[in-house]
Amino acid sequence: MTEQNIPLENELDEDDARSFHWTAYASIPTKAISPEMQAQNNEANGDGQSSHSRKVSNSTKIPVGTIRLVPPPHPPHPTPGSHHQADALDVDGNGRKDSTTIHDGREAYIKFGRLAVIPEFRKAGISKLLIETALTFAKDNPYEMMPQRDPSKIEAMRVESDGGVGVDWKGLVLVHAQVGVQKVWKRYGFEYDEAMGTWDEEGIDHVGMWKRVDVEPGRRKSRPFSIGSPPLMAT
Repeated sequence: MTEQNIPLENELDEDDARSFHWTAYASIPTKAISPEMQAQNNEANGDGQSSHSRKVSNSTKIPVGTIRLVPPPHPPHPTPGSHHQADALDVDGNGRKDSTTIHDGREAYIKFGRLAVIPEFRKAGISKLLIETALTFAKDNPYEMMPQRDPSKIEAMRVESDGGVGVDWKGLVLVHAQVGVQKVWKRYGFEYDEAMGTWDEEGIDHVGMWKRVDVEPGRRKSRPFSIGSPPLMAT
C-alpha cells in the first residue's frame, strides 16, 4: 500500500470476510532485525522471564507476501477505459451477464487479488508459492468456491442458472492484473482478455487475465478456518 500510495481504507472491502487469505513468512537472522522490531518481538513473546533466563531464537519470522482468493458471485466486470472503484459485492449481486473474450458472462469463477511481495523477496519465488498454493487449495476444495449461502438458496440459484452454470465452480480463475506485472501472471498460465481492455484502479492501469484449472468434483468439506486459510511458511 505504501509503495503504491494506496489508502488503507481502499484495501479493505466487504469481500474480505468471505474470502480466503494466505500470508507467506520468511525466517531471517535475528541480528538483521532492527532494535525497535526486536524489542517488539520480545514484548510479544514475553513470558515474564528476563532475556537472560530463557533461550533466545536465532531467527525471526516476518510476513513477506500475501494473496487473496474471492469466491463467486462477483460484481460486473470493469468497463474498458473506466476508473474502477473497490469491487466488493452486494450480497445479492449476481455479476455481469454479458460476455468477454474468455468469459461467457454466466460461468462461475473465482478471483485472485492482492498478490504482494516485499521488495527484498521478489526474486525468491514467493509469488509462485502463493499463486500455486491458492490454486491447489481451490482445486482441492471446489465446493468451498461456491457462493456462501444456505443450501436451499444454493439449489434455487442452481435452478435459475441452467443447472448450476453460474453457481458451481468448474475451474475458471480471474485476476485483475496491473499492466506492469502482466508478464508475471502470464508466466503462471493466465491469458489476457482483450475484450476487457484496460481500466484504472487507484491510479494504476489494470487488465483482465484468466486461467482454467482442472477440478475434480468431490464431497463438500467443512471450511477448516472461519476466515481465510492458514499462513504459509517460506524459509
